[in-house]
Amino acid sequence: MIPNVISVLGGPQVFGARTAAHLDLLEEVERGLPVRAYEAVAEALELTPSEEDRLLQVSLRTRARWKKRARLDAATSDRLVRLARILALAVLVLESHEHAVAWLREPSPVLGGRSPLAAVASDPGAEKVSNMLYQMEHGVYA
Repeated sequence: MIPNVISVLGGPQVFGARTAAHLDLLEEVERGLPVRAYEAVAEALELTPSEEDRLLQVSLRTRARWKKRARLDAATSDRLVRLARILALAVLVLESHEHAVAWLREPSPVLGGRSPLAAVASDPGAEKVSNMLYQMEHGVYA
């Protein structure tokens, strides 16, 4: 099974029904994801403003400017896809959105006491969290 990243990014409501089915995520990230994809992920993860700033590496002022634009820049889009990919994988492995969000917020000794959500702010952290989820999926406690 593969995680449904497009769905976490807002699916047909953000990309359109026809487009979401045949979406090239690489192309979308390079041109910048729709701002509504950011809103979908932030809502799905129940992010606070400070978490949004840290995870997406943007300021409150930048997020305020997004209201006037249709698309994010490529770098922010890339970070957003990383968050969406981790959430989609967590939902797949833990079998519910609620369990996935709770697990992502729980401090982990494997991550030096940080939560998986805090760790995914960097690519190496996201890789470690992905590995933890794959280990859980295959019966190895993480």
